[in-house]
Amino acid sequence: MPAFPVDLDSFFGSVALGPSPLSPARLPGITAESRTALLKALRDNHVKWHTYFNDEGMHNHAAHHLVAIYALGASGRLLEAAYHTHVVYMKPAIRPPNGVTESTFWAHLEDEQYYDAYLHFFRDLLGQKSVSEVLEEYIFSPKANVGDATTGDAPKMLLRFLATIVHPLIHTGCGLEFGILGLVAEGLAQTCAHPPHGEAFLPTRIYRQNDNISAIDSVVLALNSLSLNHKSATTAAAASSHASDIKTGVHAFDILAKILRQHKYSPAGLGFPLPEDVHPFVRVEERLAGDLAALTDEWAVELDAPDVSSATIAAKIEELAWMNALLYGVGGWSGRDRSEKQDKKFNADFFFMHLVTSSVFLPSIVAYLSPRSAALLLRSYFTVSIVWYVAQGRPTLPIRDFYAHVTAYPAPPGASESRVVPAPTTLTPDDPAPNPWLPIVQTTLVHPSEHLCKLQRALLHDATLYGARAPGEFAGTGLEGAELLDGTLFVRAAGLTAHRMGWMREGQEIGDWDRPGFA
Repeated sequence: MPAFPVDLDSFFGSVALGPSPLSPARLPGITAESRTALLKALRDNHVKWHTYFNDEGMHNHAAHHLVAIYALGASGRLLEAAYHTHVVYMKPAIRPPNGVTESTFWAHLEDEQYYDAYLHFFRDLLGQKSVSEVLEEYIFSPKANVGDATTGDAPKMLLRFLATIVHPLIHTGCGLEFGILGLVAEGLAQTCAHPPHGEAFLPTRIYRQNDNISAIDSVVLALNSLSLNHKSATTAAAASSHASDIKTGVHAFDILAKILRQHKYSPAGLGFPLPEDVHPFVRVEERLAGDLAALTDEWAVELDAPDVSSATIAAKIEELAWMNALLYGVGGWSGRDRSEKQDKKFNADFFFMHLVTSSVFLPSIVAYLSPRSAALLLRSYFTVSIVWYVAQGRPTLPIRDFYAHVTAYPAPPGASESRVVPAPTTLTPDDPAPNPWLPIVQTTLVHPSEHLCKLQRALLHDATLYGARAPGEFAGTGLEGAELLDGTLFVRAAGLTAHRMGWMREGQEIGDWDRPGFA
């Protein structure tokens, strides 16, 4: 392992708690040893490897894997073992043709040869400016998206931030949630290496709304500049508000109901199956960009208000968490006949999985943004989520059947036949998993899939925040069966996932994510 430059200490020197009360909690198990192992591996990954592990643009997920299992309580030994599963296939860092400066910043976007140059640029910049200032200037400002006289073509940075199933957002979110500046720099550099997917979905007018930062926004930015993990006014206020008590107009479930009712959003309406050279995302953009942008406008009415409140932002974050968990869990169960696993019990869709794993970072990212930029992020993220729902084949969402057939008490295979006999006075001795999340976490920690730990951590977080929600909270949203939805949605989806991916700690074979979609 090479000697690290001294200045990396400020980028990989510590791990912080989440910046928002709505950021995921850390499980017990974290020690000084595990923290040291995490930071050592992240430094090594930062110096040695490229953001893509091959020439096809597939992402280096080592950091995502490591911070996820660290938060779930992984030991130092386990963190080292997890990192080495990635090292064996990594692509070495590429020396860029030239460096990137403020005057040349916009000239090399989408060129992966310049990833390391952008990485050095953002490391230097984050040493001079606050995280909030950098995010506002290089991701959310009108200049960063529609451009000006200094940028040449429109840079479209927010589209890049949300590209390829929102990987740059996920990576940057890892840095912001865990207070690791080096990961923030990597996420921003990764954004620069991505193409701007889905331009037609995000009208340029939404960036003009972000042209002027209000006095309140300026205060939030000033507060956030004090430290990487400062709790902003936005998130502090959000924590004191029950998001379900806020009137948010058109609910995300109303939008899903509209998509399900209209033929134009169906696989048949889009001409699926498509020729091999036509990507579903592109087909949806070609035919439905205006329609999906209009649906986003309906959903984002409160977000587009000039005085958008922190309570509205919190409510919309919650809607996104529920919506993406519903698409993944109920949609995956509905489309189980398309699963590549022989038993056809669940379609663990690779794309919907990313919607769930990315949603968990929204509170931590919003903590560093002005309210206007937070609103811009959420409306754009919502658009990307419903685009992927349609592009993957718009599976039906039979909530009533899902609740009738999928258990809220998943247990490891063979748990009820355990040779261990509970003592006579044990409470509920016939219950193989009194808290079903505990065996799920244990088997997830040692599973080699870098995505499984992210998915189960996100569902665990959602269950922590929303698990006590009773049936009836979503009645009247227009989505059939929504009145039955309660906080057990997340553990039901987690149990299906554990079965699909394999309870490996308990002896099952490794499974995999499903990629055929639902059309």
